[in-house]
Amino acid sequence: MTLAYSLLDVFADSPFQGVQVPVVSLNGQALSDEHKQALASEFLQSETVFIDASSEAEPVSVFNSKGRCLFGAHTILAASYVAYEQGLVIDKGKYSTLTFTQQKQVVESFIDKQENGPGAIQYSRTLAPTIDRYTPEIAQLAGLLNTEERHISFSKYSPMVVSVDRPVFVVPFTRPEHVIAASPNIERWSELAGQVYTPQIFLFSPGSITGQTQFHGRLLNMDQPRDDLPPIGSIMPEFIAYLAEQTATAPGTHIFSIDRGSMTTRKSILHAEFDKRSGREVRCRIGGNVIKMGKGELFYPTLTT
Repeated sequence: MTLAYSLLDVFADSPFQGVQVPVVSLNGQALSDEHKQALASEFLQSETVFIDASSEAEPVSVFNSKGRCLFGAHTILAASYVAYEQGLVIDKGKYSTLTFTQQKQVVESFIDKQENGPGAIQYSRTLAPTIDRYTPEIAQLAGLLNTEERHISFSKYSPMVVSVDRPVFVVPFTRPEHVIAASPNIERWSELAGQVYTPQIFLFSPGSITGQTQFHGRLLNMDQPRDDLPPIGSIMPEFIAYLAEQTATAPGTHIFSIDRGSMTTRKSILHAEFDKRSGREVRCRIGGNVIKMGKGELFYPTLTT
């Protein structure tokens, strides 16, 4: 059996930047979760997207080497790009749409049209976050993140645990270089029983490593290598909900961009906007550029369910 795949650079303004996302086209071939997990592990990327136009129940899914994943911003954009190429979207004139459901919530993406293929892609969601303001003291945070207390910001922003799709501990820093230099202290994390309420920490600061954004961000997991810089698209709903929750954020529409990576790694630029209204529900839109870097075939002769 041969399966076609595309390799995309997502949230990239130029080739060899952003997040690499493979997208596998199943073309009606039914695959078990175990087969998708095995194929995802072959790519050695953070996640792999699977598209099956013949499946009404699950036309798109995401897996990594550990199993099924929730969609994040980078995988939504990757799925939208390939769905557009395959004619699986709804034509709206100047743009096309792709709609699917995740955790009982509708996710809708909008793909601009260009003469040579898909243009900029954006998706929208309505967020109903849960907020927990109980977090460790600043000295404990500094020890947890192997940084100095003065590098953690408590002026405009404050640490919070925010949950939309998953709980994320959001910690504000003063400068991007301190975000990049931070690293998780697993022993301190265990002492604080951090694993009880969130497996992920998102560090951010005002400023930019690309000179093109208002924020810089980094996602930390306790089991990742010290210098790893994983994609941040998966926790953008939590970060947007965090910004909307701040008392300094006035009601209305807010637009911002955030970059990820370092000057020596693949840099990503994510664009977002959100509407803050009365109540906690937040309407948001997240988007960026996708560059197709290659396509190929996977040979998998033992496809049985």
